[in-house]
Amino acid sequence: MLKKNLLVFPLLIALSTNVTGQAYKAYGGYMVGLWSINWTSLNLQSKPEYGMGKFEKAIFLNGGGGAVNVYDRIYIGGAGFTGNVQINGADTTNSTVNRTLSLSSTMVGPYLESNYRPYGNLELNLGVGMYFGETSLNVIKDSGTKSWSNIWNSFGDGGSDPSYVTNKISTTITVVNPYLSLRYPLTPWFGFDLSLGYFLTFYDPNGWEANKSPVADKQEVGLSNTFFKISFIFGG
Repeated sequence: MLKKNLLVFPLLIALSTNVTGQAYKAYGGYMVGLWSINWTSLNLQSKPEYGMGKFEKAIFLNGGGGAVNVYDRIYIGGAGFTGNVQINGADTTNSTVNRTLSLSSTMVGPYLESNYRPYGNLELNLGVGMYFGETSLNVIKDSGTKSWSNIWNSFGDGGSDPSYVTNKISTTITVVNPYLSLRYPLTPWFGFDLSLGYFLTFYDPNGWEANKSPVADKQEVGLSNTFFKISFIFGG
């Protein structure tokens, strides 16, 4: 449902004149970013080896949103993000067994920012957002080929080591995102924005669910971490 909500965020394009000291009275656009993830709490080193590259330690997010000037240099807007990261691993004692762990997240919410123009057209923005959404872990173990025979064999009484197992575990999250961004309007209607911030993420480590049923025990994931994004914005 949240993914559908992301599609309804319009590009906020104003047809009015510029506000003194600010490039746009309203803006909207598309953004991509990297959300760093700390996997330490999952203790993957004690599980079958997972090859983790530097890009597997961050979720690649993409989304959109926009804001309007409500008073002087103050903007109020909304944004939404979705993305995932996947780690593949193989059992060193049995090369025919593959394992995949993917972490996905979707969120949407409002933000507030203050705009300053320290030099020329360059703009400095200080802001904070609050996003609400869901994070899920999808854990898959298979024999390397996802076939109907593997799936049905794992469903039946084929032994204690099934050839195909999948579990999707999810929980709701609330993210507080303080950030600083540099924005440069290339034209009166187009510009780009570089932003660095922090995703302070709140969730219940005992609140994970699989197929809408509670999962016993506690599991933490290092979701509170740095966030970087680049935005392509349209305004007026």
